[in-house]
Amino acid sequence: MTSLSAEQLEFFDESGYLILENLFTDDEVTHLQSESDYLLELILNSSLMHQRLSGRLDWRLTSQDVQMVRKIQPINDLSLAFTKAIEEERIVEPLRQIMGDEPVLIEEKLNGKQPLTQKIEGLPIRQIDDAFPVHNDWAYYAAQNYPQNVLSSALLLDDCTTENGPLRIWPGSHKPHLEHERVDNGLQVREGLIDHEGGIDLLAPAGSFMIFHVLAAHNSRPNVSGRPRRLMIYSHCPASAN
Repeated sequence: MTSLSAEQLEFFDESGYLILENLFTDDEVTHLQSESDYLLELILNSSLMHQRLSGRLDWRLTSQDVQMVRKIQPINDLSLAFTKAIEEERIVEPLRQIMGDEPVLIEEKLNGKQPLTQKIEGLPIRQIDDAFPVHNDWAYYAAQNYPQNVLSSALLLDDCTTENGPLRIWPGSHKPHLEHERVDNGLQVREGLIDHEGGIDLLAPAGSFMIFHVLAAHNSRPNVSGRPRRLMIYSHCPASAN
């Protein structure tokens, strides 16, 4: 079990995020990478078989003419491995400490930013880069009346580097909520409320676990590395929110 120190809890309170490096072993990461590859093959082959794009799949044809799998959602009903991963106490206990309540999983998705090595024909694909705009997650969860103390998190299946479109966060932006507007690629913090060119890259090795406040502004740039940048993204609500 992983317990957070007083310094780590204070850092999260002030900055709105925390990185726990190497929480999972190399063997565990390799197993989850293989599971990720299996799920991608399953979704793509199912789409081809039925001649319609799976509703789970968000993929893009980038400006560099690369087919990029941006996201697969949901995941847990297809994968016992990923279901077990998020139930690990080394993940749950830090969430519990920060939240001061029992965390209840409300959403999970595999944010792949995974370039395909061989092009697939015959399925509809959006011609837009794989970047995510500057946003916070509560801008989406507000419609479901979730509280503003939801925690988002990311389990890294690949090293996050400056080249592969890592999460980029604006420290301290979780106080208070910043209004959003709709853009082509989703929701975005309104112009003038934040420096959209600011923020810091969250760089860490595979097997690390990142926690960030649901109000913390974050984004990611396109993956130009030619390699996948797979993150399992989770969101947990406090049990007392019912």
